Amino acid sequence: MLFGLLLLPSMASADAPVQAPEPLREATIQVLASYHQGNPWTDELVGRVGEAVARLDIPGGLAVDYLDARRLQEHEAFELQLSRLAGRRAVTPADRLLLLDDAALRFYLDHRVALGDPPMVVALGINDPELRSRAIERDVRLIVSRPVERQSLAFLAEIFGAPLPLLVLGDRTPVGENLTNDFLSTLARFDRASLVDVLWDWDPAGVRTALAAAPAGTRVYLVEGQTTGAADLDAEARQWLPELADDGIPVFCHLPYQVSLGCAGGALLDTRRLGRLAVESLLSPAFERLPRVQEVGSGRQVLNAAFHRRLPSGLREDVEWLELDGAIAGADSRFRRLWWGAGWLGVALVAIILLLAWSRRRGRQQQQRLMMDSVTGLPTRQALEAGFTNHEVGRDGWLFELLSPGLREYRQRIGLVDAQALFREQLRMMRDYLPRGWRLHAGSDFGLIGVIPEAQGGSGEGDFNTFMARLDMALAAQSTRKLSWHASLLRLGGHDADLAQCCAALDDGLLRLERQGWRQPVIRVEPLDRDTATRFQRLSRDLERLIDAPGAEWRLMVQPKVSPFDGRLAGAEMLIRWEHPELGAISPGEFLPITEILGISARLDSWVMCRSLEWYARHRRQLSSLPHLAFNVNLATLAGSDFHGALAERIADLALAPGALELEITEHADFSDLESVEVVLGKLRRLGVRLALDDFGTGRTAFQLLQRLPLTSVKLDRSLLQAAGRHGRALDAYAAMVRFCDQLGLAVVAEGVETRDEAHWLMSLGIQEVQGFLYARPMELDDFLVRYGRGGGE
Repeated sequence: MLFGLLLLPSMASADAPVQAPEPLREATIQVLASYHQGNPWTDELVGRVGEAVARLDIPGGLAVDYLDARRLQEHEAFELQLSRLAGRRAVTPADRLLLLDDAALRFYLDHRVALGDPPMVVALGINDPELRSRAIERDVRLIVSRPVERQSLAFLAEIFGAPLPLLVLGDRTPVGENLTNDFLSTLARFDRASLVDVLWDWDPAGVRTALAAAPAGTRVYLVEGQTTGAADLDAEARQWLPELADDGIPVFCHLPYQVSLGCAGGALLDTRRLGRLAVESLLSPAFERLPRVQEVGSGRQVLNAAFHRRLPSGLREDVEWLELDGAIAGADSRFRRLWWGAGWLGVALVAIILLLAWSRRRGRQQQQRLMMDSVTGLPTRQALEAGFTNHEVGRDGWLFELLSPGLREYRQRIGLVDAQALFREQLRMMRDYLPRGWRLHAGSDFGLIGVIPEAQGGSGEGDFNTFMARLDMALAAQSTRKLSWHASLLRLGGHDADLAQCCAALDDGLLRLERQGWRQPVIRVEPLDRDTATRFQRLSRDLERLIDAPGAEWRLMVQPKVSPFDGRLAGAEMLIRWEHPELGAISPGEFLPITEILGISARLDSWVMCRSLEWYARHRRQLSSLPHLAFNVNLATLAGSDFHGALAERIADLALAPGALELEITEHADFSDLESVEVVLGKLRRLGVRLALDDFGTGRTAFQLLQRLPLTSVKLDRSLLQAAGRHGRALDAYAAMVRFCDQLGLAVVAEGVETRDEAHWLMSLGIQEVQGFLYARPMELDDFLVRYGRGGGE
């Protein structure tokens, strides 16, 4: 019933033959709920799914059927549903099936044919570990909502202080026991709260007795799945939470329906996001490429207004307040007594002062809201600039910038909206580990800028490394999500650099981490001088301008790949160059990483791809001796939902042979989700294009990439060749890599060949393709046609 695993049966493996999909039936979302209409949890989910269906205006709408597996024994409910399906008295099966809770998933796994064997299935609310295992054995995908437990605990710890003693309310029903054990496992790993006791079979009298024996300050937390969740079947149980509240015993929770039953609040599961994600997944044209695992956390923080003063003032504006009328009525009563006691004159004076203070506060709040990021709810970089000064004597503190490479690639694969939702979920987890007093601001392209107060100037670097380590451990514990965060760190003390210089240095630090293949989590940087910072900002602005209209500033050049034995043309690589009208030639090593930071690399890749294919098609007759033409593509671009289709369409339109094209992927790319990368590259290989791993030896140097990915060639980086010329062990390592690639059936291209001695040694290893200044530098396209072309163009 709870902590939904959202399960997506994956499609055919990368090695399976590609078959034309059968046409889908009408775009109806069929919902099979485990319980009956009127169950609070079921009604909550069905309502949220209905909202998403209405928002997307799905032609077939929503069709809901109920198993009624609570009022009936489960086997009886299954037999009844099978008879209804056979007699056509149930909802007509559809191609898009949404399953709510354990019983519905179990029915689907046992009776898929009776449900029409739908090709797209989503299930949420799965609690039984054995049932999850059965689904995983069938190669399903998961979306978990367990992070909400930690988020709710962190919220309560902010209100009542840490360590927070908790009395947990659970139950012994199958669903309730699974939920309670999951929560206890999370509580055991949460260092700001502790377990006092668990009441498995509870009622108000049992809660009062347990609290009387508990330590002072103990709070009550409701986890159980069916005790009050079955209140629609038990009128007496429906009054238990209000009864405890009347006795001054607030009960906290993390599910919206539990609040409606009388809980005092908590960080609540984002059921709106849960319903929307389920529906959008079922409607996705790239259903088979959806991430294996997704998460949904809390969407809002809700609290009884009686605890208003306990909550830190900085957090109050983000909270939805319950029982506000009662709190206001109590305040009114106290205010009337004060009114008559103080007299008219005192009240008027106080009212004027309060009005002025309220007006001033409202003005400040309105100004702050104008500098808030709508996606994250964080203050923007403009807000940081408004309050930034770094010229006071003795000022100290730190600035840091955070970025997740995997998050940017996730946006390319699944789209902006889902990537923003994932960003918010990651941000909630990050806040759980962020030390008190540290501030976060929204940066660009899913980045974050943070401030460490000057009180921690001397220990700031150590504290930040501890924070990053704890965050990494938390993410690693979530086997459901393969995302890592990297950071650049700058100390504010000892210089008077302005914010532009500091941020430019932080950006430059992230660029260096990327060029190193994200091999380290944190890099410390120093402020850039004003000229360097200004250049970085100018290049960023100009790139954003050029991406829509490159004009004459961008152009393509080409560098041949040849046989070292006879100089015969073996291939060619397209290269982009930027001639700035004022700054002159800008090297790709300087501007390509900036496109990554700006989030425009996919658009740049598209420009290179289209221009390269058009040029090749236009001169194919002259280039009949060219075996293949290569161009570089970012891995995130390849994983984008529209790249494969766009490439296939251009190849068909230009009547090109797919095998004459090669896509080069740098080893610096983020291959952490290797299974997804295999799927993406497998589709490209089935299209017929060649795939090369570029710059091998400068990034991860993970040989499993060569073993698992459907590559056709490997380009050994120039730095390996240079090292082989200086060190005996490096020479042996280079030769071993060549032999390894040969055993895997991969062609090897040696990059950066500049001397005859290097060429002779490479020939002794049997390398058939080389690239470097010894043979040819990058050249203009027309010069390449003159040197290697034959006959006239088409």
